[in-house]
Amino acid sequence: MCKKKDFPVVMNVFLAFFITLAVTIFNLAVNNNLNVPALVVSMIYGFCLNLTLETIIDLPAFGNFFVKKFGLKMESLPAYFVRIFFIVLLLVLLMSFILMFCEVGFLLGAGFFGFWITKVPAIFLVAYVTALIFFPVCINGAKALCVRD
Repeated sequence: MCKKKDFPVVMNVFLAFFITLAVTIFNLAVNNNLNVPALVVSMIYGFCLNLTLETIIDLPAFGNFFVKKFGLKMESLPAYFVRIFFIVLLLVLLMSFILMFCEVGFLLGAGFFGFWITKVPAIFLVAYVTALIFFPVCINGAKALCVRD
């Protein structure tokens, strides 16, 4: 069991796992490369990057910024969708750019941005739907584990 103060980190672990798993399976399937070794390798570096970004960036504050900008009540259903939308958008933009940059050998050729940006909408959709579905699961899982004072 974890301490209550560790809730954000535990929550990030759960969320990073589910988003990374869904996006990795999607990307491998689209590229006709869905197999166990590719899944394991992609999950390892995808999860590590995702968890790092989620831990470094104050994602709740980022999402809440847009909820306030749209004038929504914090605990309303529209606020939930807007908050998750902008959190996932930031994660997808950063993760997809960094991972693709690494995969092409740290080169930003003329076609890099055009190729990268064409992949973002589909990846975002998968990550957004995954986050919408699993966000409550992640919160409940983190609450169940973080009970010590």
